[in-house]
Amino acid sequence: MMDNVATATAQEPTLAESALASITHTARPFTEKEQIAWQWLLPANMSAYDHLAWLILRWRLDPVAFGIEALRIVIQPYQAQILLDLADAPLALYEFYGLNPANAKRQVIVPSGHGLGKTRVLAIAIWWHLITHPFSKTICTAPTSDQLTGQLWGEVRKMYRRLKKRWSMIAADWEILGSSITHRNPDNGDWMCIARTARPEKPEGLQGAHALDDDDPFGELADFFGEESDDIPSGGILIIAEEASGIDDAIREVLEGALSEDGARFLAMGNPTRPDGWFAEAMDNPQRYGVVNLDCRMSNRENVYELPFRHIPQPGKQAEIRRYRIRGFVQPKYWENLLRECDGDEDHDRIRVRVRGMKPRSAFEQCIKTHWIEDAFKREPDQASKSESVVLGLDFGLTSDKHSIGARQGFNCLDGEEWLPKEKPEEITLDAAQRAIDWQELYRAKFIIGDANGVGRGAMEYLAKYFHQDRPELGVRVILFNSGTGAADNKRFYRRRDEMWFKEGRKFFANPRCYARELPGLKAQLTQPGFHEDASRRIKVETKKEIKSRLGEEKGASGNLAEGFLHTLMVHVPEHKEAKKKQKPEEFFHPAIKKHFSRLRARMYDANFIR
Repeated sequence: MMDNVATATAQEPTLAESALASITHTARPFTEKEQIAWQWLLPANMSAYDHLAWLILRWRLDPVAFGIEALRIVIQPYQAQILLDLADAPLALYEFYGLNPANAKRQVIVPSGHGLGKTRVLAIAIWWHLITHPFSKTICTAPTSDQLTGQLWGEVRKMYRRLKKRWSMIAADWEILGSSITHRNPDNGDWMCIARTARPEKPEGLQGAHALDDDDPFGELADFFGEESDDIPSGGILIIAEEASGIDDAIREVLEGALSEDGARFLAMGNPTRPDGWFAEAMDNPQRYGVVNLDCRMSNRENVYELPFRHIPQPGKQAEIRRYRIRGFVQPKYWENLLRECDGDEDHDRIRVRVRGMKPRSAFEQCIKTHWIEDAFKREPDQASKSESVVLGLDFGLTSDKHSIGARQGFNCLDGEEWLPKEKPEEITLDAAQRAIDWQELYRAKFIIGDANGVGRGAMEYLAKYFHQDRPELGVRVILFNSGTGAADNKRFYRRRDEMWFKEGRKFFANPRCYARELPGLKAQLTQPGFHEDASRRIKVETKKEIKSRLGEEKGASGNLAEGFLHTLMVHVPEHKEAKKKQKPEEFFHPAIKKHFSRLRARMYDANFIR
């Protein structure tokens, strides 16, 4: 079926893989009517209405045929596996396509590497369920609105254009809105697809979804009233979960109510970015779910893959078997570069998640590489950086934790120290401030930045008053920084601290110009924190508490020296020197009001110097 397929390096089977090998779910046989439809054993003298009815029945049991005939899409073999499992297809279809019939059916979990066409499979599944299941309901959810109504809905619209071009009569029944697909006939208002963001704080938004029509399962009411029994299947629910690893457990629990309905279908796909949570657990539950694991190398762009297809001619004529070809989606450079970055380690968490479609062993990946720091310790100071302004960075631990200060000049981390704070609050403030003043005099620093959220606020306000009001002739800018506030780039990061470590820290220490003085504890503090990229592609860097929880109290690095140096990276030095402005005579205000507006002006001015 496939030519020259790249395969993953052999690994020990996981628990899920071992379980999959021992669990089989036998695919069902054809019904007589299904066999007639799929093999197209129909008389030549059919009306157009009957022809369409038989065609929809064929599509209902074979979503691969639906994708090819209705949407004109050549489907990858692994995409066909997903769709057949979702449809609970007859055994003969698995045998025809050369696919595995042993997976659980109707509820399908697809942990996947990057670039394998996941969103396209979801879009095919949405249209397949809508068109072939009268009066059904399809619910789509994802961690963010962009993943849902942006990426997924974009693919849904693309499929609709294809459907409209070839099957305008079917497409005319449907209207795509911003977050729903509705039937144009008002009487069919319950036959629809809706998109709702998975918000853990509002899980009730996905409650109460049911669509099963089973009012006269044995035809007894029809017999009693002398009516013809309607044996056309109708109703049913399909739940689509895009980037499922990022969907909160509370949302999945709410969806369980809808999935308790007889015949309910569930398709959850995504990069398995977490080692825990419902999606990770579902990957290890092949008894309930059809688990289809996708490795990037199953879809090598340099390879050509084939899928057989039973082409239907006009009724009364023999069906023709053809083989359609399609290229893979992923360029080999993608996984080759990742493997190179991970020293060829197939079991590295980045390879497991992004290439192999396997859950990571840890929730976090190392943020600042150990060899970057080791190389920085070995280098000579960067000569070009010696003409740049010196920046001091202050970080303040809790009462029992150390405070720190670091001095940086361009790419040179000059010096740093840590100390235990005094016992009394006023002594903590004065001691930290005096150390910063001494360091400013020693290194002629032009910028002092410190975390002013909590313990450090008193010291930073003291320094601002000292340098801005008492000693303005020194030309020192004191910047009050809050690493715990929301990120400037909130689509990529959660907090400013995440930006500081991942965006600025990685870039700085990876640079071949970077020099760092080898100070006690600095290497461990810089290299122990990990980061996690969730399904919404947002970055979160480990806190010290999380590091100690992962490594243990003894192994987790103590101290804040690394944070002090990293704070200096958040200072933006303007290209042009600031011209001194003449002070306007102050109008009379109450001292409290003057103090309030003075703080506001200082914050606005500080913003010019913070990255």
